[in-house]
Amino acid sequence: MAAVQAIIFDLGRVLVDVRFNRESLDFFGVSPDDKDMEKILTAAFNNPLFRDYNMGKISTDDFYRAFTREHHLQMDFETFKQKWCSVFAPVEGMEALFRQVKAQYPVGLLSDTDPLHWEYCLEHFPFLQLIEKPTLSFEIGALKPMPVCYLKAAENVGYSPEECLFIDDRPINVQGAERVGMKGLVFQNAGLLKESFKEFGILI
Repeated sequence: MAAVQAIIFDLGRVLVDVRFNRESLDFFGVSPDDKDMEKILTAAFNNPLFRDYNMGKISTDDFYRAFTREHHLQMDFETFKQKWCSVFAPVEGMEALFRQVKAQYPVGLLSDTDPLHWEYCLEHFPFLQLIEKPTLSFEIGALKPMPVCYLKAAENVGYSPEECLFIDDRPINVQGAERVGMKGLVFQNAGLLKESFKEFGILI
């Protein structure tokens, strides 16, 4: 079995957290009484408008207009942008662990995201700027668990899939990575991730 030469992270709920409060749940068209994060995320990933925006099929301006029309919202673009990006927060311990990993291994990013969210995260979580060639769904026109996503992420870190370890919070995405030959880990928290690294011969 090939040794791990590079580590590829997911973005949301791995390197940065995604949190919904009552206002943001309402904004995203989800019942404020629904506390099942996986259900919320699945609904978002299956929303045709969200998928098109995450895959770069529509522009930010077109997305803003379609979203506000669909949800009967009267707001200017700057207000929309603030609300759209209000869901991100730090994940305890992950910036420090990321920096430790980056000091010893090539690191990559594979994220289903959109231009507004990526711009916001780069600005508010500057350690993400250390990733030289992030693999972003809106740039490659594909979403996990499509095989092309993982192959492109491996290419961007300069190693074969078999030499890469992929970390994601959603088992379906980790399974997609394993199908193309990557090693995979389902993220729970920074402490467990650091312990799990040992299984792959990664000593941080």
